[in-house]
Amino acid sequence: MQSQKKRVGGFVAENSGLIRDCYSILKLQDKKRISGGFVGQNNGSIAKSYAFCPTGSLKGGFLAANTGNIKDCFFFHNEAQNDRRFARLADTAMGRSLQKLRADEDFQTLGFDLERMWQRTGSIPPLGFTPENWRAAHEKDKAEATVFIGTARELLAFAGDVNAGDTDARSACVCLTADINLGGKEWTPIGTDRSRAFTGLFLGGGHTVSNFKIQNKGIDNKGFFGFFRGSLYDLTVDCLLGEGPCCGGIAAYNEGEIRCCAALVSVSNREGLVGGLVGVNEGEVTCSYAAGRLAAAPPPLIPILLGTGMLALLTVILVLVPWPWQNGDNATVFAPVPYDEDQVPISGDSSQQLTPRTDGNFVSFQFEREIDVNLDTGKCTFNFKNPGDSNHNIVVQLQFTDAQAIRVMGSTGRTSQEQQALEAMNGYSAETYRTIIAESGAIRPGYELSDLRLTEQPNGAVIPPGTYNAMVYLLFYDINTNNRAMLESQLPVEITVH
Repeated sequence: MQSQKKRVGGFVAENSGLIRDCYSILKLQDKKRISGGFVGQNNGSIAKSYAFCPTGSLKGGFLAANTGNIKDCFFFHNEAQNDRRFARLADTAMGRSLQKLRADEDFQTLGFDLERMWQRTGSIPPLGFTPENWRAAHEKDKAEATVFIGTARELLAFAGDVNAGDTDARSACVCLTADINLGGKEWTPIGTDRSRAFTGLFLGGGHTVSNFKIQNKGIDNKGFFGFFRGSLYDLTVDCLLGEGPCCGGIAAYNEGEIRCCAALVSVSNREGLVGGLVGVNEGEVTCSYAAGRLAAAPPPLIPILLGTGMLALLTVILVLVPWPWQNGDNATVFAPVPYDEDQVPISGDSSQQLTPRTDGNFVSFQFEREIDVNLDTGKCTFNFKNPGDSNHNIVVQLQFTDAQAIRVMGSTGRTSQEQQALEAMNGYSAETYRTIIAESGAIRPGYELSDLRLTEQPNGAVIPPGTYNAMVYLLFYDINTNNRAMLESQLPVEITVH
């Protein structure tokens, strides 16, 4: 048996537990490890599950190695049966061409229950969960909840308690009451080792914990949970994971029960055990999915050629994850970001007012690298343009690192409680965490925004007059689905405050 360090799966790297009614649409790019579209190594039981992803670099379309039980599991594809790359897969018999699956009966014949759990989407992915049956009802459990979490500060504090060895926190009944955006911060998993594993009940309530990353090399087991031994229902996570011995969006190691959960992940990892939802599963996972991208190396930096003028024009090709909820019958993963009220149609050059492209995931943008900040009006003038040939809305943030915010403003702008919670995290670094000093709403294709508005800091801190380096951070959202792209962009700028 090969080293455990060589397992990769779109849903789970290694399984010795039970998995049922799950799927993966994680794009895998890894030729060196034992990689399967759904599972790298299966020693347990998997039933009624599927994978859909390009198979060019995989050992198996669904699984790469198996000593366990597999029933009614497949990988769907659009490839020719006589393709040499397809023929070399370890599990070609599990492949099913989507060209031959055109009716409900075709999927029902494969064992998928389209009356209770699954439904055809008519697009990619080919099957999704029916919304009314996917989320579990836990009203009785909610009534017994002892911990309610609705803000980033509360979530950070709870994670800190578990990792500090608080036995009450580890075994608590937790209820998430709102979506939580962690603002791109470094996250320390709940349950950093087996002795601190969460053993209680965590009710996600259908909410999403989004926009966090785990890239600290000092954290071996990367996931929203590091070690998980409790029960988890109805939670979606949206995150970026880096190098580590074991990684999974929901949990690095699962020895408990996970139901009706989702992981939207972007992973850059060369050698570890990596799964989209779970790294190693020794428990039970049902009715869950993973989507995103996994690569053996981080995405290459996009070179930017800047001229002598103030404008930086950058064209970016985005690789968007085909999120599961793309038809009108299903719940969307991301709520739409409100449009910025100050944007106006781009004037002048008609070439920048074209119809948004539909032939790929494309975006371009333009703005001034020297930004004028007026403290009296609260406006940051940068003349941002989202040309009409883009097919994404763009949200713009102006950021300081925490270290720079402290040098410039005297603090990070957070309340003392929020800052203390962050500093208690193992992965916190003032050089990598960011403070948002200005932010836009969504800027539509074919529109421009002349000014960002300064963000009011929670502790009342303000930027004094002067000239400073800062960072423009860009987030891209599909104009039709509001799904956020896995690729985000950041560019250095200079701000003059007066």
